[in-house]
Amino acid sequence: MDQVSRYLVMSDRAYADDTGARVRLAYSTRTANTMAVDLATARALEAGDPAALAPAWAGALRTAEMLVPAGEDELSAVLDRNRRASADRSAVHIALLPTSYCNMGCAYCGQQHTRGGLSHTHRSRVRDRVLRAVAAPHTRSVRIDWFGAEPMMGYAIIRDLAPRFVRAAAERGVAYSSVIVTNGSLLTPAKIDTLIRSCGVNHFEITVDGPPEIHDEHRPLKSGQGSFWKIVRTVRSVLDEPDLQSAHFTFRTNVDAHNQDDVPRYIELMAELGFDRPNVSFSIVPVHSWGNDVSAIEVSKQAFAEQETHWLRLLSEHGLHAQLLPNVAKKVLCPATTTSSEIISSTGNIFSCSEYPLVPEAERTLALTHIDRAGPEPVRPVGPFDGWNDEIERGSTWCKGCVFMPTCGGSCPKAWQEGHPPCPGYKFNFQDRLDLVASQCGLSPAPGEASGVR
Repeated sequence: MDQVSRYLVMSDRAYADDTGARVRLAYSTRTANTMAVDLATARALEAGDPAALAPAWAGALRTAEMLVPAGEDELSAVLDRNRRASADRSAVHIALLPTSYCNMGCAYCGQQHTRGGLSHTHRSRVRDRVLRAVAAPHTRSVRIDWFGAEPMMGYAIIRDLAPRFVRAAAERGVAYSSVIVTNGSLLTPAKIDTLIRSCGVNHFEITVDGPPEIHDEHRPLKSGQGSFWKIVRTVRSVLDEPDLQSAHFTFRTNVDAHNQDDVPRYIELMAELGFDRPNVSFSIVPVHSWGNDVSAIEVSKQAFAEQETHWLRLLSEHGLHAQLLPNVAKKVLCPATTTSSEIISSTGNIFSCSEYPLVPEAERTLALTHIDRAGPEPVRPVGPFDGWNDEIERGSTWCKGCVFMPTCGGSCPKAWQEGHPPCPGYKFNFQDRLDLVASQCGLSPAPGEASGVR
């Protein structure tokens, strides 16, 4: 016996293909799967009546977990799945800050930057801790993030440490991946080549906050010079290199009251510059508190969601890639919810949350331990958010009753703790996103049966 999942979202609009066949979209937040279903199937799902479903649909709907066993406590099933994933020590994720300094002075940044790299003693302890994690008998995959401040200020340290990690993983048969989160201003084609070939970096997340004059004002270099053209020309120059196409580049745009009106012009410019590539994507996100007060410039969730629909449509129309719907359920929310992940600050402090390093108060009071005291076992100490799934189950937030909880995972425990509900933007414009997915699949809005034709 089956029941219709509580974690199912239906499009409120019907669509038609080029033959005139009408469908609606069904999205499972348990599995992050989207299906086009005929109108009779949509009606049965919406009514919670599995008996009315044609037998041919049952298998696919069960696989997508749109149908689940009758009587299943779905909240417990999802949270138990998440607990198992968070307790899994086979997937190691370590973020490293090779420096405390950043060459930019972004007004919305809550970090405090000081010059200086890692001492040789500190560097060796970081190296040894990572290598112990790679060599642990349970480790099957390792992901190393280079984070900041600005990690490229510590490029020499990355070049020293990363190849050792790559070799150790290869010798152990451990899958290796690496992400660098950078402002991009210090990248060069040669450095990108080295990061990919020698350092194992396969994903670059680069922040660009608008068209040239807006970006340069929003994210000023401390030297007083601009960085927009240096960043985009450098990345564009490597996209045609066949040997470097295994790496993915994400352009992240932080939006606040000062640059929100310039996002469309930025999208159009990036399309003109030739960033409509399969290994390039765009992420547009609202500025949020990072240990600092951004209330004077942040855009409300509703206002952001309304504009985001337009931006996503514009990206799609220009052939630029962006994630329209979550495509992976959040079994492990973030490093803060699993002891297989940690962040090692350039100060030597070990954290579970990536928003604590270099934030003065957090560095003073919220470190889990210091690398000098961490001991020989490559296990992160217990952090404040390791019991996050229990918090959801207890109803500490409204996530317990939210249909998007399996794909969102609660979004950010730290933000909830600070009294800033961090619900993801797609919660506020999900139907618009379904329209965009339908359009990309060759479906057009059609009059007819839906729960609320718009």
